[in-house]
Amino acid sequence: MTTSYTRSESETYSLTSAKYVASKIATDLRQVQRYYGRPSDTDITDYALEAALLSHGGYVDKVIYGFQRNGSWVPVTLEYTSANGTLVADDRAGGIDRHADTSGTVFTSFLYYSWKWSQLTGADRDNFTELLPFTRTSAPAPGYTGGYHTSDRTYSAHGTGFTRSTYRSL
Repeated sequence: MTTSYTRSESETYSLTSAKYVASKIATDLRQVQRYYGRPSDTDITDYALEAALLSHGGYVDKVIYGFQRNGSWVPVTLEYTSANGTLVADDRAGGIDRHADTSGTVFTSFLYYSWKWSQLTGADRDNFTELLPFTRTSAPAPGYTGGYHTSDRTYSAHGTGFTRSTYRSL
C-alpha cells in the first residue's frame, strides 16, 4: 500500500526542498563522522531521509544528533529546530567543532515531534511512520553537561527548514 501526503503554501516547500535542507544536516553529520568516527554512512542516510520526510509533513519540532555519556548530551551535539515560512538565510553546512572529547560516548539522536504530528490520528501516524527508515521509541529527554549552546546556522528552502544550534565545549 502506497500512501502519499501533500501540502501547499504560497511558496511550495516540496519534498525536493525538504531533501535539499536535509542534505545540509547530512553534510554536518558527515563532518562529525570525519572528526569522530560516528555516525555510520547508513545512519547518516537514514537520519537525512527521516528529517526530509518529517520536515515536509510539518511533523518535526526539533531533532538532536550527538554524543551522550551517562545519559546526558556532551559536546559536540547538533540541534535542529524547525521553522516554517519564516527563514530567509540558507547557510553553508559544516563548521563542526573538531576538538570535543567523545571518549566513552555513544552517538544517538532524539526527536521532538510537532504539534501537527499530535493532531494526526493513530492510523495516519502509523501509515506515515511506515515511510520512515527506522522506528523511534519513547524515552526521557537527555540533559546536558559540560558545554554551552550557540545558534550558528540556518538551512532553508522557500522560507522553511531548520535553525541549527551547536552544543560546544566550555
